[in-house]
Amino acid sequence: MAEAEAAEAGSPPGQAEDQDQDAVGGQKIINQTFLSLSQITALSEQNVEGVQKKLEEFLNFKQLKTSLKEAILLDYYTAGFWWAKEKNFSLVQLSGFMDLLNFLLENLRDKHMTLEDNIKELGKAMAGIGETDSERSGDMDVFSIEQAKAIIDYLNIRYYPRIHDV
Repeated sequence: MAEAEAAEAGSPPGQAEDQDQDAVGGQKIINQTFLSLSQITALSEQNVEGVQKKLEEFLNFKQLKTSLKEAILLDYYTAGFWWAKEKNFSLVQLSGFMDLLNFLLENLRDKHMTLEDNIKELGKAMAGIGETDSERSGDMDVFSIEQAKAIIDYLNIRYYPRIHDV
């Protein structure tokens, strides 16, 4: 049902609003699941070409050969997923990372956020990593401090310089 509603709204299949929007100590920053856990599991079992094919299917890309937008999005998500897989992220971490990639893209595309504002949102989403359960925890508390640093480095090296130059 959620996938049908997401498809009607123009969102990729598997994307649905998270019913539990309260994080420990406050509101969640990322409140959508971009890909279902079963989709993440299917992706994790593939080589890079298989990941690309599955994402093309999951994201319902029908004009990949003629749509630069679809090609760029497919590259964005494939590269991100493959990087996280190579970092040996668990299925839950892979899901969280894909949610983060989608969240950052939506901030640019839909909310027209500046690079600076998007970096601030990334900081909010990553807040609380490494803190105990009784302290404030952000959306990405499934990651270790080292993984969070690696994610920030990945985003800074791979995407932010390109966005800034545009």
